[in-house]
Amino acid sequence: MIKSVSVDTLVVGAGPAGLMFSRKLASKGFKVLVVEKENRLAEKPCGEGISARVLTTAEISEKEKYRFVAREIKRAYVYSPSGNRVVLEGNNETLGYIINKKNFLEVMAEYASEQGTEIMVSEPAKEFEKIDDGFRVKTKSLWVNTRLLVGADGYLSTVAKKLNLEQRGDRKIIPSLQYVFVNVNLEDWDATEFYLGHDVAPLGYAWIFPKDGKKANVGIGVQKGSPLYYLEKFIKDHPEKFGKATKVEFRGAAVTIGGILKKIVGDNVMLIGEAAGQVIPLTGGGIHSSIAGGSIAAEIAIEAFEENNLSSVKLKKYIDEYNRYWGKRIRDSKKALEVIEKLSDEELDKLAEILEPEDVLDLANGLNITRVAAKLMKHPLFSMKIAAKLLS
Repeated sequence: MIKSVSVDTLVVGAGPAGLMFSRKLASKGFKVLVVEKENRLAEKPCGEGISARVLTTAEISEKEKYRFVAREIKRAYVYSPSGNRVVLEGNNETLGYIINKKNFLEVMAEYASEQGTEIMVSEPAKEFEKIDDGFRVKTKSLWVNTRLLVGADGYLSTVAKKLNLEQRGDRKIIPSLQYVFVNVNLEDWDATEFYLGHDVAPLGYAWIFPKDGKKANVGIGVQKGSPLYYLEKFIKDHPEKFGKATKVEFRGAAVTIGGILKKIVGDNVMLIGEAAGQVIPLTGGGIHSSIAGGSIAAEIAIEAFEENNLSSVKLKKYIDEYNRYWGKRIRDSKKALEVIEKLSDEELDKLAEILEPEDVLDLANGLNITRVAAKLMKHPLFSMKIAAKLLS
């Protein structure tokens, strides 16, 4: 016989967003259960790069980073199709980290558990029934009555689909593949590397993220053609880096790059993280933006519980708060992606010559694109093709 339990909130998915949300909500005394369909945390492959600011957003002490940081990153190299290199410097400061995501999520899970969150792995959510004061959800081993249901279950979100929050065509994704190599030969182990070009990664990019020792994540995301073909080609084209290296892991997944879904709240339900589309489209990075989504959603959920009002009208405040900074960044990065993916290799090379490293960083992350557009307005080739669209 399946056991029945009642909680204030059921969170489906134990990724960055779900663990951040559950920690903050549980810290206020609410009963929170997190169910994860996989048998371990961080099952989805990930480049594992984060900015230095993630620790602040995740409310993780600098003293704890030794538990999950594999490499501190001081620089980033962006290679145009012709091989020209743009160097993004951190002014002797740490730009970010390459992490062991499993260890990172285990730290987040520990923090959430310390606040009273219960976490269950190998526990997929299967059936959802709307009831007067929330939802009744069937997992593998439980019937859960919950006043608030939170979908933090990624780009294949069961919550979004089963509750009709996500409609066909709402979500744009890019397939990505990644190897983990050992015995890699890199020129600069303090730098990440990004490679652009239609012959390298059509409508996407390839990456090399150095980790501890001589280990590196080597991956690719493409919107046209076979990602495996282009990943193998990229490796073959760089024998100086991978000629003596050995593959020890291979995984693939899709990444949401279409921006935030049109509907991410309803009565007694919220979507957070990649389930909600909270990913920076041009880079495909979602750890920071998802943690922020979980944190902001929890703040609004706390208000909603205190007011005994879990209606969509109340929960929409979460959308407004998120959009104030993160939503704008995601929208602007999507604009930049839609413009850049239409450029030829020759135009990408020219763009690399014109833009300063700071401009490249801002475009990729959806920051200060008005300033970048103003610079491009002065260039005859790009004034209408890029600048005007960024300003629209």
